Amino acid sequence: MRLRGALLKSVTVVAILAAGAFEASARLVPAQAQSPAQASQPKFESISSYQGLIVTEIKFPDVAEGDQKRLLPLILQQPGKPLDRELIRQSIQALYATGRFADIRVEAERDAAGQVTLSFITSPNYFIGKISVAGAPSRPAENQVANAAKLPFGELFTREKLDRALKNIKQLMEENGYYHSSISEEEKKHPETQQVDIFFRVTPGPQAQVGRVNVTGHPGFSQGQIEDIAKMHPADPASAQRVTRALDRLRKKYQKQNRLLAQVSVASRSYRPEVNAVDYTFNVEPGPKVDIATEGFKIRRSVLKRNVPVYEENALDDDLLNEGRRNLVNYLQSRGYFEAKVDLKKQSDPGGGELRVVYIVDAGARHKLVKLSITGNKYFAEELLRSNIHIQAAGRLFSHGRYSQALLNDDIRGLEYLYLNNGFQQVKITGKVEDDYLGHKNELAINIQVNEGPQTLVGKLQIIGNSNFTEDQLRANITTAEGQPFSDFNVAQDRDTLLNFYFNRGFPNATFEASAKPLAREPNHMDVTFTIHEGEQIFVDQVMVSGLNFTRPFVVQRELQVKAGDPLSQIDMLKTQQGLYDLGIFSQVDTAVQNPEGSEREKNVLVEVQEAKRYTFNYGVGLEFQTGQPAVGSNQPQGATGVSPRVSFGVTRLNFRGRNDTITFKSHVGRLQQRALISFEEPRWFNSRNWRMSVTLFYDNTLDVATFTSERLEGSVQPDPAALPTHACGNARFQLSS
Repeated sequence: MRLRGALLKSVTVVAILAAGAFEASARLVPAQAQSPAQASQPKFESISSYQGLIVTEIKFPDVAEGDQKRLLPLILQQPGKPLDRELIRQSIQALYATGRFADIRVEAERDAAGQVTLSFITSPNYFIGKISVAGAPSRPAENQVANAAKLPFGELFTREKLDRALKNIKQLMEENGYYHSSISEEEKKHPETQQVDIFFRVTPGPQAQVGRVNVTGHPGFSQGQIEDIAKMHPADPASAQRVTRALDRLRKKYQKQNRLLAQVSVASRSYRPEVNAVDYTFNVEPGPKVDIATEGFKIRRSVLKRNVPVYEENALDDDLLNEGRRNLVNYLQSRGYFEAKVDLKKQSDPGGGELRVVYIVDAGARHKLVKLSITGNKYFAEELLRSNIHIQAAGRLFSHGRYSQALLNDDIRGLEYLYLNNGFQQVKITGKVEDDYLGHKNELAINIQVNEGPQTLVGKLQIIGNSNFTEDQLRANITTAEGQPFSDFNVAQDRDTLLNFYFNRGFPNATFEASAKPLAREPNHMDVTFTIHEGEQIFVDQVMVSGLNFTRPFVVQRELQVKAGDPLSQIDMLKTQQGLYDLGIFSQVDTAVQNPEGSEREKNVLVEVQEAKRYTFNYGVGLEFQTGQPAVGSNQPQGATGVSPRVSFGVTRLNFRGRNDTITFKSHVGRLQQRALISFEEPRWFNSRNWRMSVTLFYDNTLDVATFTSERLEGSVQPDPAALPTHACGNARFQLSS
């Protein structure tokens, strides 16, 4: 008797994870002794008939052989062991957690010996690849449509995301007046990489026009004037940009009238499909005219505008007015009015047509800071401390010095912070201000007294939890060390440093904890412990480059800082992107991790490039004058002015032969002068970063002052001196002239 069967899991993985179901049905193949009638009557057995049978082999029929090696360690049901329903359920969960599969089912086949072969039948997930757009109008352009889709490169592709992308694109088109647009999409799946490229075809249809322009509120202008100010009239093309510019123009109009509280908005917009027009309703509340003035002290209007930010922001609110008050205090103190006080009040006329903001200034007596001293400091030199404070004695820059009580308090806090960061946990700093110094009225002297206190040092530093890097490797990257000053600032800085160290070496889930304990036997010493939870290290499986049409693959490959088998590093991905941009042959470079939410230890890195235009043309037409020069072919006497038309033309070919080489041709031609230049540049000669080869051919034919005509032909071949040591630079040049 030979038994064949199929172990069938629930149709979806969700059902398995939710119910933990593992159903099986087995079809009994009749033995030779059975009658044909019996053979035509298959019998079915329950899962219990498979429980405990020895599993001989585990297969992944739909998975590439190279990927199977990474999936097998996830299968808890091992060959040679009895079949266990719970182990198979956990194996399915582990496979699903990788994020690579949309559906998983398990089939089993029992042989004549009563042993079972398990096959994990999978349906792959696909991840978002290249987004292409065709048919878009000039505004919104194709790149704007692609951005509106909001399909993140490398992330899981789902039907819900695609439907949302289509909705976003439709909304963008309607905002720009294309209410009759249609958007279709095509998907091109790449099973070998599990990437799916998405192509959007946009049919914009006719653009809607501006219909009726209505105005509500109290604009102070007629409807026609509002249309003229906004430059938005019926029958104009309707677009989001037109509306935005109209709002900006209206706001600026009111701001020029000092109506800084003007409120201008689009109250409603309604589309009329029968005429393909959009009616707009603008709501305008101009608000009062705003006048800003000072009382108690004369401040020039120009100074007021520089210090009160409402003029720069073209807006009026309490935050901006208070910022202006603080700026005026600083301005007065910089001019020697160290005790200046500024308050503000608002005054509105009964009709609400004007708002007056008044800064009330009490400047006080004008002082001069003649002396600033720092005493008690031992650990830091006085020059270092002075470089960290803002108070200054009178000098060339500040004729009356720079001082205020608030500024002194800020400087004291800054100096205390400096000492705390260097282990002085008990530091105290005070400032003493002496007025009428040495009997001179309104002259100030300030003494900053430093009481450093004891310095706290690091006793013992322990780093635990590190298994992939030695303690010496980690210590080389941090500032906390035995015998060095202890501070919370250094610990926080070391936390960021170590986490970045791990993140850039493939540990995206690393965490850090720090603890400090005072030593009873040694006062002013702290034992510090850094605890690191490394998490799982992620490696690069493949680097997938797409978007190359003309560029040779090796041009991109030599710029890649991420390699297969290396730890996954965000900084290396950033360097790759920067290096490809620096080539100058790509208009856009995107890098991403495929399947970022999956639990796989090996991730694919995606590099998508968009090649820039290869040809650049420059041309121009003009006139050229030379004094003391007869024109060619004329009978003008010596000393007459020569005049000639001049035509210039140039073309640059980037990425020549797909090798990142550049060919340039420049010329200008006239009757007085003809010049032409051809150059070839190879930035990586012999594929080396240290060699840049350039070849130049230059021709010049100039009719100078009436004494002679110069004709010159030059050529040069040279490596770039900047890329080589000075003694290794070479240059070959030839020149023919007459």
